[in-house]
Amino acid sequence: MSTHADAQAAQATRNRILALLGDLPPESLTTVEQFVRFLREQARRKRPALTTPAEEPPAFRYPTVAVPASSLDRWLNLIPEGYEGDALADTEALYDEV
Repeated sequence: MSTHADAQAAQATRNRILALLGDLPPESLTTVEQFVRFLREQARRKRPALTTPAEEPPAFRYPTVAVPASSLDRWLNLIPEGYEGDALADTEALYDEV
C-alpha cells in the first residue's frame, strides 16, 4: 500500500473514531482519554497494540513434576489395619438392604 493510501486510511479511521466519540456520554470520555494515552505510551516504547487476536491459551494447564516411582512407597500402609475389605461388595450390600 502506498504512503498516500496509508494516510487516507488513517484519516478515515480518525474520522470514524471522532464520530463515535460524539455519541459517547461525557463521563466516558475520561476512559477514552486514558486508553489513548496508554496506546501512545505503548507506541513510544515500541510495543504497539496488536491488531490481530492472539492465539488463545489452552483452557487448562497442568504442572508436570517428575517424581521417582519410589515415592509411591509412602502410600503403602497409609490406612491402619482393620480397614481391609471389598468396596464393591460393601456397596452392593447397601443396595441389597433397600
